[in-house]
Amino acid sequence: MHPNLKKSMINSAVAGALMVGAAGFSTAKAELTFNAGAFSDYILWGVSASGGNAVVQGGVDYEHESGFYLGTWMSTLGDGEGQEVDLYLGYAFEAGDLEFDIGYVYYYYPALDDFDYGDIYASVGFGPVYASVNYAVHADDSDYEGSTVYAIGGGLEILPSVTFDAEIGYTEQKFTGGSDKWTFWTLGLTKSTDMGDISLTYAQTDESDIDPLFVVGYSISF
Repeated sequence: MHPNLKKSMINSAVAGALMVGAAGFSTAKAELTFNAGAFSDYILWGVSASGGNAVVQGGVDYEHESGFYLGTWMSTLGDGEGQEVDLYLGYAFEAGDLEFDIGYVYYYYPALDDFDYGDIYASVGFGPVYASVNYAVHADDSDYEGSTVYAIGGGLEILPSVTFDAEIGYTEQKFTGGSDKWTFWTLGLTKSTDMGDISLTYAQTDESDIDPLFVVGYSISF
């Protein structure tokens, strides 16, 4: 998963569960990478996107030296809801000390009716800190269009091969007759090893009726 594609990467400690690392295939001008992982839950905007079920996730990314990239990513969902399949493309570039990323991702739910939609996303990073926004378009349920997610966060290596990450965000999810708004935050630790990454993530929202989440996971890239 591309490092700034926040929706699909919010379910682990390193500002995203399946951050691409080593190349499985490369040339002077392009790079193809693969990732896979297992997690005790799928955190999305501070809540469980898998009904509290453990999930298996994985994807493949193609990045060109020009900054253009495309890829796909999949997660199981549990409780007979099938899978989430993401298809995305974007462009990442630098301007001075700032790193920018803009793109489009389409979320496909083959087992669910009227759940598919797209996001236009953008992010800017400065050193270890980033800010991002997602805006929903092309939704099967037209009332969902215009839903937004804003987030800021960052990461810091606190010990050799151990990273601490934090993120806070706000979302407005639209539906027929209204919308639901909440603030969410995540804190996480990730230990990187030669055999993959082990993560522990805490997530909570400002909704008093939603319990906090503690998620453990393992991911690998190649």
